[in-house]
Amino acid sequence: MTRISFAISLLYVLHCVTSSFAFVFEDCGSEVGKFTDIVISSCTTADEKCAVARGSEVSVVVKFVPNVDVSDVEAHAFGVILDVPVPFPLEKPKVCKEPSSGLKCPLKKDVEAEYKATFTVEKKAPALSVDVMWEFRNEKDEKIICIKFPAKIT
Repeated sequence: MTRISFAISLLYVLHCVTSSFAFVFEDCGSEVGKFTDIVISSCTTADEKCAVARGSEVSVVVKFVPNVDVSDVEAHAFGVILDVPVPFPLEKPKVCKEPSSGLKCPLKKDVEAEYKATFTVEKKAPALSVDVMWEFRNEKDEKIICIKFPAKIT
């Protein structure tokens, strides 16, 4: 009986330890909307950090619901280093003007929208761990959504 109790206790501790390594997509100040789902091809939330390999392509799908009508969406990305957001340059920040983004503006209040993109992680990118902050801003410069998550460039 004590072996079974010990085994169950050990399994519980291992489950708690491995669960503590999982990351979450955190809302970092969405003002006029909320994200409902995020999928990044190179990572799983069971990992400690979202791992992206240098020289690889990463696909992203973000589903969100604006709580106001939106006529234009601009994407902004940052690496947060020592609590300082450092802008990542985006090739196509005007997502409504990019047919492959899946967004067709205007976006309607309380109607889910889906954004899709593929990015190449440059081979010369430094290998480091960083918090990524991703924002969509509307024509009034309000944050529709703001998502933050830990990432590791390998």
